[in-house]
Amino acid sequence: MTFPRGLLLWTSVFLSCLPLHAVHYRMEASTTWAENITRASAAGDWRDARRLDLRAVGGVLKQWTAGLVTTAELDAALERVPRYTGLDSLTAGASGQARQKFGFGPFAPVLAFDASLRGRESKQPGDDGWTAAAGLRLTKRLTSAWRVGAVVDWQQHYAEGAIFDTRHHRAFGTVAWDLTPWLQLAHGNGRLWGDFTANASSAIWARALSGALGRAIGDYYNSVSWAPTHTFGPGWVTYRVTGHVSFWWLELSPAIGRNTSLPIRYESLFSVNKVGVKYRQDLWTLQMLHRF
Repeated sequence: MTFPRGLLLWTSVFLSCLPLHAVHYRMEASTTWAENITRASAAGDWRDARRLDLRAVGGVLKQWTAGLVTTAELDAALERVPRYTGLDSLTAGASGQARQKFGFGPFAPVLAFDASLRGRESKQPGDDGWTAAAGLRLTKRLTSAWRVGAVVDWQQHYAEGAIFDTRHHRAFGTVAWDLTPWLQLAHGNGRLWGDFTANASSAIWARALSGALGRAIGDYYNSVSWAPTHTFGPGWVTYRVTGHVSFWWLELSPAIGRNTSLPIRYESLFSVNKVGVKYRQDLWTLQMLHRF
């Protein structure tokens, strides 16, 4: 399944042609320092790199009743990793949300359902395809300064290659504290279950397949989808495993204008596949979000 090259162009044209009074627009730009961007288990295979992201969104909001609001959006995004250009990608697609507020006033709980479908074109062989996602989010303001939320969601990447044809579901909670009218601190903590990709150098992968890292690892790695992709150097392979990922993040979001914020985020991910092999990643992100 190949990403239709015209989709990104038509999405961009549509977003630029929508009248300003009819929709909302926003632009997101971020830079992330990714520690162990390879998602490698062996410390000698860890590689760090900077990732750049740019995303444009246009959407229409409609209020049906006093408590029911729906939103439809189109977006286009670019991801760039200057050190490892094989990770560069383009995505474009559509998403929607139905949000129901139960009661009146700022302390009423809100339940939202989200769904999206996006096409992806990647420089990684086999990573082109479509990504479908859906989720439920329940949020509640406890006081004028504190809010909590709970989220469950699902994602399936229908990729051209078996290595990247992954699916997973997540559950996580969030808490946000408005320190001042222009400064917010947020924390999230949760877990993912399902498939994820990882990478290894040729030397480490040969040892894993031969059983030198343990019989269980050898048997399992000989059964998974993998292929040389050379993404992080000659002979490097990418493989798909099943397991779980524990993650948490901390984000400080100062407002630098009426419609602009500058979130600063740290995220930690600890992955374990079904035979107990562990992967650690840390992400440091500076983002600029502007609403037109």
